[in-house]
Amino acid sequence: MLKKQETQIEPLFLRLKRRLSHETAGDFSQEGNTDEISRRSLTTGFSTDAKLILTDFFNNQYVGDIGLGNPPQNLRVVFDTGSSDLWIPGRGCNDCGDHHLYNKSKSLTYNMVEPANPFEVDYGIGKVMGYEAVDDASIGSMRCDGVHFGEVYFEDDLISKFEMDGVAGLGFQGLSKITEPTLLDLLFQQNPDVPPLFSVYFSNDAKNTEKQSHIWFGGYDLNVVSSNASWYYTPVIRRTYGYFKHWAVKMTGFQVFEHNTGLKDVVADMCSAGCFAIVDTGTTGIGIPELFYYDVVDLITEGKDCKGVTCFNAQITDFPDFTFCLSPDLVLPLRAEDYVTCSRWGECIFKIQLVDWAAYWVLGDVFIQAYYTLFDIENMRVGFACDGTCSGGDWHGKGGFLELEQSAQWGNFIFVAFVAMAMSSTVFLFISSKLNLDFKFGPSCTPAFSCN
Repeated sequence: MLKKQETQIEPLFLRLKRRLSHETAGDFSQEGNTDEISRRSLTTGFSTDAKLILTDFFNNQYVGDIGLGNPPQNLRVVFDTGSSDLWIPGRGCNDCGDHHLYNKSKSLTYNMVEPANPFEVDYGIGKVMGYEAVDDASIGSMRCDGVHFGEVYFEDDLISKFEMDGVAGLGFQGLSKITEPTLLDLLFQQNPDVPPLFSVYFSNDAKNTEKQSHIWFGGYDLNVVSSNASWYYTPVIRRTYGYFKHWAVKMTGFQVFEHNTGLKDVVADMCSAGCFAIVDTGTTGIGIPELFYYDVVDLITEGKDCKGVTCFNAQITDFPDFTFCLSPDLVLPLRAEDYVTCSRWGECIFKIQLVDWAAYWVLGDVFIQAYYTLFDIENMRVGFACDGTCSGGDWHGKGGFLELEQSAQWGNFIFVAFVAMAMSSTVFLFISSKLNLDFKFGPSCTPAFSCN
């Protein structure tokens, strides 16, 4: 048994203090480094050993394996950049549906934490409950000793129906309640040969076996976008004193365009005074704060027969395009086909959700589907891949139309979408090859228009 004690592993934030010279706290504590951080190129080597293929469930859940225990027991998790804790269902869970269960009695390295430390996560649609425990974990070839995690003994009904078994948080220490040190701290401190970054590619075509959804610790493959693709960066910011929490970035604008006109006629311009967004692999859609949400929904649904986020007798061209402007100078369009999914009989779902608990926007899975994303820990920045011009998910060659033959399958898609999106309102923000090293550091990603 282990006694609960303060961690002796230095958090990533503290190791970055000497490099990030402007450590004045406040709403824009990192903004003074915007240009320098955004433009620094990477000079690290890469390995394929920690590239995990993710299973795509209806473009709403992307699930990969993590090994827990010695010998490792494989469990399916959502790798969630919007939280920092690892939890999985334990063998004693009788309310965990068809989830794979972790059996502590089969692990040689399992330890309980004393005194017992119960935990509970309420996701709005339901909760999970359990106790803190410690065991070794592995992700691909990367091994982590002494990982604190939540061993769940209860899941509410809706959560028990999710495809994933648990959640592996990839946020920073400021969000951690159980997993201290965080997975990010342990992964890169105990595997020092692996570059401190990871990339996330979410395909919107589960049948594409050549370009499979993946998360790659220590590497990336820009060829999934094109042979000429490059990363374009925005710095991670810390808005308050203390540790970094989220993969948070600054928005300098958000525009809505007249439908079926492309990026031409702006009908709404928001966030020109500055907003903040979290890049979150654990959220299905685009989360919008209440201050802006209802105006955006009105613009999306204007002139259509809609109920909630579902519209009837519609097609992709009936919906507007967006652009997100990120500090210092990125302009990233999100096309209608990126955030709207339609059936063949004209029923369309747009993946926009209300964030009623905070002022953050959330750039979730639909944004990452449109832009292959790099989470660069060493330089505290997020990169989005573009092929010369940032134009949304057009490079996929597919999008906006889900090939489902039966209404029952469509109902399953709607269920997954709604449940996953509802989970974005939680305290943990969970909803649920040959490398091209050619970096371009021009003034922007040659957008179709300016945010100014």
